[in-house]
Amino acid sequence: MAHVSLENLVELGSDETFEPLELPAPREDDGRLSISASALQECARIAFTKIAYTMPPLQYAAFETILYDPSSSARERFVAASLLENAAIASKGVFPICQDTGTALVYGWRGARTDIEGDSDLERLLATGAREAYALEKLRNSQLGPLTMTEERNTKDNLPAGIQIRAVPGQKLKLLFVAKGGGSTSRASLSMESPAILRPDRLEEALRERIRALGPSGCPPYTIAVVLGGASPSQTLYAAELAALGAFDGLPELGSGDGAPLRDRQWEEIILKVARESGIGAQWGGTHMAVSARAIRLSRHAANLSLAVSISCAANRHIAVIIDREGWKLQKMGHAEGQYESACEEILRNAEHEATAIAIAPSDDSWLKTLRSLPAGSIATLSGPVLIARDAAHARLLRMLETEGKLPEWFLGKPVFYAGPTETKTGFRTGAFGPTTASRMDSYLHPFMGAGASLVTIAKGNRSAVARQAIVRHGGVFCAAIGGAAALNAKRYVRSLRTIAFEDLGMEAIRLADLEAFPVLIAIDSLGNDIYRG
Repeated sequence: MAHVSLENLVELGSDETFEPLELPAPREDDGRLSISASALQECARIAFTKIAYTMPPLQYAAFETILYDPSSSARERFVAASLLENAAIASKGVFPICQDTGTALVYGWRGARTDIEGDSDLERLLATGAREAYALEKLRNSQLGPLTMTEERNTKDNLPAGIQIRAVPGQKLKLLFVAKGGGSTSRASLSMESPAILRPDRLEEALRERIRALGPSGCPPYTIAVVLGGASPSQTLYAAELAALGAFDGLPELGSGDGAPLRDRQWEEIILKVARESGIGAQWGGTHMAVSARAIRLSRHAANLSLAVSISCAANRHIAVIIDREGWKLQKMGHAEGQYESACEEILRNAEHEATAIAIAPSDDSWLKTLRSLPAGSIATLSGPVLIARDAAHARLLRMLETEGKLPEWFLGKPVFYAGPTETKTGFRTGAFGPTTASRMDSYLHPFMGAGASLVTIAKGNRSAVARQAIVRHGGVFCAAIGGAAALNAKRYVRSLRTIAFEDLGMEAIRLADLEAFPVLIAIDSLGNDIYRG
């Protein structure tokens, strides 16, 4: 049987998808390639800077497809217009595409005849370049380091990075830089299945369950990658992560039985069909939950069958670099600036005009009564003060409630927006600003609502039955915001942003934002009707 290595099958694009990167040329000596250490560090800085503000061309094309597809719902077109406008704003290099600027990931394939000058540590060079990008661009530091099994704190430099370098034959170094947010990462899954599912009907049933479970929290439209088989569970998950980034697009469509992997385009169509039928759509309902799919089949042990599902979200940020004897080549990125401006602006303005305008006034509860009267599926715009708080702040507030029997006065009477913005750059009123996943805060709703707080919450994705029960019991409302539109929000909808408590929590500190006509969807109304509950 032939040995087929996944590492040798990775494809990062064709020649026309790359452009020269002006860095010191590698030296070739006695059949070996020597690469400058400082150039590798600078390469990482450039790559992570670029993917903070731009995405591969196919991602913009995916949004365009939704925008002009006759079958798209009005909500989906609004989401697509928001994401395209967001991309155009982000491309100017001020506000990142998403406020979750992600874990810095690098996948690498290093040829056996490739050296780093001074025998420098490749992983350290790449991590240092990532740290420089996050510091210089004021990108959000989201990594938490453990103090004990149950205690942790922010590392303050977004390190450690997730770096995996694999050895391959040849005289070439290939690198794939990825900024992966927590919402899409948390959608990945791995399970050990019975070989009994190797029947079309049973496999489709299993995939239907897994795809439905992806939900809206990871910021669709998604690229969904499914990998079946693998020599080990870790290989299966690794293949799924890379497949979602297009790294195995060149695999053959039929197998020869010798252990070589394949890409099954028929099952990719089934995955897309199942995603369409879910009704989740591009976040706010519809048919465009997924814009593309990958179905990869690997060899396996006769007794084991791994199944991995991974996604890339609407903020699909990755870029490839190839270093060989010809020099440095950088993947070309897409741009949305100017191409869709008039169409997007018309859709955004029409939706905002038709929405119910809510002016938040903490001293007067008429705004809350209006929100309570809106049925699930309604679009509203919110203007006025909202509190910004997420996981660590909620945990601290709960401890205060448990020990003191009450919450701080400043936490009462205002909507709570689950978010962690990027650092504000000099001369601007806010950093990139967008929602985090609602369901992580579900357990806090009942105690906080009972104390007069969090009656109105704003976030992305669906919520649990526990959250719905608390909302009904206390007359609350859950408003869904669009995930992956943080640059648009910062420029268009946020008038001011300032820290008011828990500054030591860094990006998870509590802030007060002043919104202007911020669009939201009533996802769970005061009666418990839920747009995501199918």
